[in-house]
Amino acid sequence: MSLKFLSIILISLGSVLADNAIDGSLFTANNGIVAAQAAAPAAEDGQGHQTNGVDVPVVICTDHQADGCPQQPQWQGPNTGYYNLPGEPFGNVPTYWKVSHCPGDNSWRVFYGVYFKHDMSHKSDWEWAIVKFADQGNNMWSRYGLLMETDGSYGVGYWGNIPNTFDGTSDWNSDGNKNRDHPKLFFSKRHHSVHYDPEGRNKNGCSEPDYRANDYQFWSYWNLRRVEDTIDGNWNYGQATNPRNLDICDNRGQSF
Repeated sequence: MSLKFLSIILISLGSVLADNAIDGSLFTANNGIVAAQAAAPAAEDGQGHQTNGVDVPVVICTDHQADGCPQQPQWQGPNTGYYNLPGEPFGNVPTYWKVSHCPGDNSWRVFYGVYFKHDMSHKSDWEWAIVKFADQGNNMWSRYGLLMETDGSYGVGYWGNIPNTFDGTSDWNSDGNKNRDHPKLFFSKRHHSVHYDPEGRNKNGCSEPDYRANDYQFWSYWNLRRVEDTIDGNWNYGQATNPRNLDICDNRGQSF
């Protein structure tokens, strides 16, 4: 499966939220959709109509790893748009989100998950990132940190350490900007683990570290779906954790 570059533009009612703290009411109003839009990291590949897993061929790392996956768009250079795939039930790749207040550290957190039909070892693969918002006083909350699922392990970063962030349509194609609203994230080619930096090694092999780059991209804003409205908690995704049952207040042994 080709690597995809993840970037996000979050727009609410036609305007991009500034890189300032957001009001705490946004985490609860309308189930928190505006808060989810405010920092959402995005991802690639998934099903427009989510179901209880899919039965597709699973292969080890070979030239046939993309079996069962949609036909990718014609590559047009870095940042090729990944949308309107023939035979797939979506125009824009869906990103599934949920919001929770975490009393342990008094944070608000937003989960963003993407469903893959398989990785190189098993069917039904969920990969995700969680953005943590910290209290700045007067019920205003700023982006504080990022927890990323990295194929059974976890990566973390404080917001100021994320190498590439952007505020909206005017700067999303510009790299090297820190402390802006929306992070640019990368899925690895074979395991789909989530990272905030690219990796140029092992593009044509099966060794670690897993290759990831900005060949393809999509914006999560265009298809954000609330977990509680779309995912049945009884659905079984095999080795992958059902996001409906994932505790986003759990730091998983990390500090962020």
